[in-house]
Amino acid sequence: MKLSKEEKYKILVDEFKKRDHRTLDVYDEVLLEKLGGISPKTLQRLIEEFMLKYNSVVEVPKQRRKTYKLATPIDVVVESFEHFDNIGWLFAMAHDSDPKLFEDLEEYIQKDKHIYKFKNTPFEDINTLESNANFKRLKNIIQARDYAKLTFFYDDTEYDNLKCIKLVFVDGNWYVAFVDNEDKLRFGRISFIKRVDYASKIGHFQPSSISKHLEFLENFQNSMSLYGVAPQTALIQATSPVAKYFKKDMKKFLSTQKFVEEKTDGSILFTLEYTQELEILPFIQKWLPDLVILEPQELKEIYKKKLQTALKNY
Repeated sequence: MKLSKEEKYKILVDEFKKRDHRTLDVYDEVLLEKLGGISPKTLQRLIEEFMLKYNSVVEVPKQRRKTYKLATPIDVVVESFEHFDNIGWLFAMAHDSDPKLFEDLEEYIQKDKHIYKFKNTPFEDINTLESNANFKRLKNIIQARDYAKLTFFYDDTEYDNLKCIKLVFVDGNWYVAFVDNEDKLRFGRISFIKRVDYASKIGHFQPSSISKHLEFLENFQNSMSLYGVAPQTALIQATSPVAKYFKKDMKKFLSTQKFVEEKTDGSILFTLEYTQELEILPFIQKWLPDLVILEPQELKEIYKKKLQTALKNY
């Protein structure tokens, strides 16, 4: 009998759990047989598809055979912690996973406190949010797929019959991603929300109605990314004093950042995609005066006006 993809995934996870250290390679004869006598190459494709979908399997490096490990949440956090400078996204993942993760990660950090120093820690922030009635209600609404009514401090207007679909940690802050009555996905900063209520509309929305919005959340750049807007491309020059941070093999600052070339004067050219100028201008401004907008002209003019306004204030 032909196995469905989900049945294959279940067999895969079950076999991972039976192995020492939850590790197996693509030549595991028992697993190949249970999956219907597939080839090692097919098994490798299946595992990599599973990795992309669930983010709970990691490849074990420096092995003669392709080898993978079923990772516990703390395994993923610690491994990422060791290899990346910006770990804000880890806490969003942890919050959606298991609250005990924070205890495990704090213990991990304390163990090596002679190595690590956090000037700003997310633990106090998340604990504050957990005790926040709005945050708790949003979690329940999202889980049940109930319609919501949100009231924000800045305009005191009620926004009714919203589909709240994710709690998102981005740019150092917590947001709720919601779909409005025009079927547009928007981000609401949780600290700006005055009140969370159940909506006028009774019932639950269907997962199929938000599939395209969830897809957008997989690839959005920051809280200023606009849903449903075709991105434009900006060509940026990093002058020689900061060029080393933008070389080809350096960590990206924004997800759409792409290296173009290194000039003879030592500067670096790279591109950024954006759906509105606010998506990238604050980043460019942080590097003032060493990031220069070359294209498009319209974005250059917008930025020049902002700089001129700033100069008038001094």
